[in-house]
Amino acid sequence: MPGGREQSRSDGARHSRRSDSAPIVLVDSCVWHHSFSRNILRHLALNMAIRIRWSRSIESEWIASVLRARPEIERSTLIQVRDRFRIEFPDGLASETIPRHAVPRLPDPDDEHVLRAAISVGATILCTLDRRGFPRSALAPHGITALRPDALIAECVAKRTTRSVTALHVHRTSLTRPSFSPDEYVEALRKAHLVPNSTIGELVRRELHSRAHDRPNAR
Repeated sequence: MPGGREQSRSDGARHSRRSDSAPIVLVDSCVWHHSFSRNILRHLALNMAIRIRWSRSIESEWIASVLRARPEIERSTLIQVRDRFRIEFPDGLASETIPRHAVPRLPDPDDEHVLRAAISVGATILCTLDRRGFPRSALAPHGITALRPDALIAECVAKRTTRSVTALHVHRTSLTRPSFSPDEYVEALRKAHLVPNSTIGELVRRELHSRAHDRPNAR
């Protein structure tokens, strides 16, 4: 977790400019469910490749879904994960005050809170595994595009290469049980369906190898 050392005003201004150039991404609960993808998005956000957002309803959904799928996991462990995100991203929680009637109807009315949260924070990307649940006709009027995690990662790597690959490098080096070489990490991304094509996979592989001997920043 980043330290609490106070930055100079000029450092803060540079941080703000870099952060402002990154898209605001509302992350659906189905993406939060998987720890691997969740932690990749965390590192992308810590390295300012994206600005991550979610809501309390999304928190409740992903925690409940993990407990259903993995009852051996203690709820307190997931609460710690939730609280870590709240601390690291103090502006991450989206407002849930937009009324239901203010958003288009979705195929599943239970998904409408996700769209309301995305609109409330001015998100341009909704990261979800359920693109059919968020049709373009409902999102486009609000300037929002639904992307699967692999497409989001690909966009980050293509448009914000240095920040994104640095984030992936730091994530890779943070993994110890087991640890991953650059090649093994890219293969893990592929197995988790987080790399959309071989072009992006090879770009990530090449960039990770170039950073393999760098000293990672502590996270």
